[in-house]
Amino acid sequence: MTRLRVQTVDHAGAREIFPELSKVHAKCFPDDVPTDVEEESADEFFDRVTWLHEETEATWFLLREVTWTSEDEEIGALIGFACGYKYADSWYGAHLGVIPSRRKRGYGSYLMRISQAHAADIGIRRLQASVEVDPRISRGRLLRYYIRHGAKLVSTGIGSVGSAAGSVVRIERHFTPEIAQNELARSQDRINRRFAIPHLAMIAVAFGIAAKLRMQHSA
Repeated sequence: MTRLRVQTVDHAGAREIFPELSKVHAKCFPDDVPTDVEEESADEFFDRVTWLHEETEATWFLLREVTWTSEDEEIGALIGFACGYKYADSWYGAHLGVIPSRRKRGYGSYLMRISQAHAADIGIRRLQASVEVDPRISRGRLLRYYIRHGAKLVSTGIGSVGSAAGSVVRIERHFTPEIAQNELARSQDRINRRFAIPHLAMIAVAFGIAAKLRMQHSA
């Protein structure tokens, strides 16, 4: 039987799975991969993917497909991730990716809702991220994706290297703990119904909101 499991790890935990994480990151963002990616060290990888942020402050949410063997051993393949930081009074989303073969299943939305629920659980009520909108170098679909999930645009007036001035926008979203809890539950339910993955809430990584969801689903 295959199920989904989400692991929450800090920067040290992410470094422990560097070879696996870097390969999945490359599948999610092939345009960002350096030409010598096979020789990229852990320090180089985390410098690249955390760039403007302090690596030690990162929290990673790792989405795995878990299969139980006949010997009751657990085998889990990493299929997606989200990475974020507590930034002043906000949760800053730095990375969100799902491998191509597992897209269009609601997993990206699920990771976003996991991140939002984590933020709510530590007292944060706002999500933020920066998105490049210059069509010459941007992933326009990413901006549309955030907007579909309730984010609003805030102009920053800055641009990325090689882009037009003012081409980077900040997206943000305000929420309450109740909204975070309800949206995570709905995201889990959609995946359960669409792909018949049992007890998704039961195997999400435990933090306060997840614990509440487990009680709701068992009621």
